[in-house]
Amino acid sequence: MSRQLCKQLMAGVCAVGLVDSMIHTFCTFRLSFCSSNIISHFFCDIPQLLALSCSDTRINEIVMFAFIGCILVSSFVTVLLSYFYIISTILQIHSAEGQRKAFSTCTFHLTAVVIFYGIQLFIYLRPTSSYSMDMDKITSVFYTLVIPMLNPLIYSLRNREVKDALRKVMNKLLTNSRICLLNTIRVMGSGNR
Repeated sequence: MSRQLCKQLMAGVCAVGLVDSMIHTFCTFRLSFCSSNIISHFFCDIPQLLALSCSDTRINEIVMFAFIGCILVSSFVTVLLSYFYIISTILQIHSAEGQRKAFSTCTFHLTAVVIFYGIQLFIYLRPTSSYSMDMDKITSVFYTLVIPMLNPLIYSLRNREVKDALRKVMNKLLTNSRICLLNTIRVMGSGNR
């Protein structure tokens, strides 16, 4: 990718983000908030504001569905298109080991991308009647914390030393839990006498 194309892509993303946020802000200022002003969530987001409003939010929902749908779909299609080029390049690798390594890296990354976009679609592209603040809290924690933590873990698990260290820790945990379970059974057995 050339530096010029990279700059154009960044400028385009910033412009779309600015226009999107300005339109949502304008639409939110049109709403009335009669009762509680407390958002039971980790951060202030569009669906949570719409749930607090006592005015008609249909226009806001339509704008949200349109913009978020376009943004999510276009960025997901861009990722899939780039993977098409990556896979076509991988297929040109002559060694089977090289292809296997490249595919394993792509598979882990694509899995994280699909999980991220799936959660985004779940949160933003559903009717307000089906909002559940507790479910939204869980999913927002998942896509803001868990998925970003997955990438370093996924890529480090491809390292043999990290795999061996993880295997040792898991074996130690399993051994300790077996010992604890056996001790508990022994104590319970001696208490029945």
